[in-house]
Amino acid sequence: MQDFGENIQQSHNEKLGRHLVAAINIEPGDTLLEERPLLVAPHWECHQLKCAQCLQESYVMCRRCQVFPLCMDCGQHDDFECEFFASGAGKAICKDILVKNYGICGLLKLLLLLDNPETKGDCQGLVGTPINLSDYRDGEGMWQEHEELVVRPLMESGLVAVLPAQQLTSDTLHAHCIRIDSNSFEVTARDGDTLKGVFVCGASLPHSCVPNTVVALDEQFNMKLYAAVSLQPGDIIYNSYTNPLMGTSQRQHQLRLSRRLECSCSRCLDPTEMGTHMSSMKCRECDGGFSVCEIEPNGRLGDWRCPDCGALLTAAEVHELQAEVGTALVEARGELQVYESLLTQYGPLLHPNHFMLLDIKQNIASILRAAALMNSMEQPCKKLLARRVELCSDLLPVCRAVVPGISKLYAIGLFEYLLALVELVELQFAESDLNKKEYVAHLRTASLVAKEAMDLLRFEPENSAEGYLSDRIAMELERIESDLKKYGR
Repeated sequence: MQDFGENIQQSHNEKLGRHLVAAINIEPGDTLLEERPLLVAPHWECHQLKCAQCLQESYVMCRRCQVFPLCMDCGQHDDFECEFFASGAGKAICKDILVKNYGICGLLKLLLLLDNPETKGDCQGLVGTPINLSDYRDGEGMWQEHEELVVRPLMESGLVAVLPAQQLTSDTLHAHCIRIDSNSFEVTARDGDTLKGVFVCGASLPHSCVPNTVVALDEQFNMKLYAAVSLQPGDIIYNSYTNPLMGTSQRQHQLRLSRRLECSCSRCLDPTEMGTHMSSMKCRECDGGFSVCEIEPNGRLGDWRCPDCGALLTAAEVHELQAEVGTALVEARGELQVYESLLTQYGPLLHPNHFMLLDIKQNIASILRAAALMNSMEQPCKKLLARRVELCSDLLPVCRAVVPGISKLYAIGLFEYLLALVELVELQFAESDLNKKEYVAHLRTASLVAKEAMDLLRFEPENSAEGYLSDRIAMELERIESDLKKYGR
């Protein structure tokens, strides 16, 4: 299922258990691991039938087994799955098992992999992981979601009776659901829908909010893990399982829910979050000061204090404000002016790089980009285009800081800035707001941005979303270079 290559080797310690370390000096971009997914499936809450082969929308069932959907382009799916329901142990199961409860699809696929002698061994790294169910039974809706969408429908389907060797119980199925969630990466089908790809080795890497690797996924859902920075022999191979644009308390909350993990990486232990101040608050006592979160000896987050004047903001006050902003974001419902009002309202209370302000800015930039793509402005407003450039520019330093080395996050940020900048300066030049010399200077900046973004994406598979993005940037660069030749004389 996976290929380690010669760059890494397995190691073991009491804290991390079995993990991977660099075996030799490794350069950024060097491949560390290649792995095919154990399985790919829709999210539990998905109700739209997906082709069992390519995972695109489907309304036609396999003619042989009459259980799994197939699209018009896929004439067959996994032989064991098909045989199981066509003439094997599962032939007596109701044929609309997935039509009625499509949420069970991912777990059903795992159970069939475990029942297949040829694939059972591939699953041992997943099902061999012990799960303490008591940690999950009262866990903020996850247990209930599994129970209602997956476990209960599967128990009532009769499938348990035709898989006696697995000795399936409700708790066993819950444990499998947790294993699938904990070992999944978000992957994208060709029709753009998001799915869960289970990668036993890739998802078992220890977590750091400052990862030293990059995960690349191609159209066939194959994973390539490559180095984001230089590694020395013995360096531990880390991955990240959180959104880097979250603040520390939000990342840690997500990790507790999804992986039962307390993170103590360099970013989590840094009150300034690598100098970005993504969780810092404006000091309410002194001008220009910012309150940062105090890290307790056990790594837990404490109150917020201003290093300049010592003024204190309690954790309760900060969490109350963040909850208020979070509610306001939900209620904004994509309204541009509402988001702008939120920036005005909460900007004086939060650091300019605070993750909640960044969230608001991303929403505004997305609305402005969508408006441009839909030509909703017959005459694009230079003021709005300039606003989009400003917002994209604000995001870039943070994206660069929180994911060092080769960073897809920063590359995507550069791409968004590139599109906004080029659109703005072309309009300004067309309306004589820029002279030829000024226009050429902006184009040269855009050319450098495009080349930097392409350089960051050069290790991505060609048949991946990032590979296609690189092609899109190359097209934009070609157009920029053409104008530079035309006007740069």
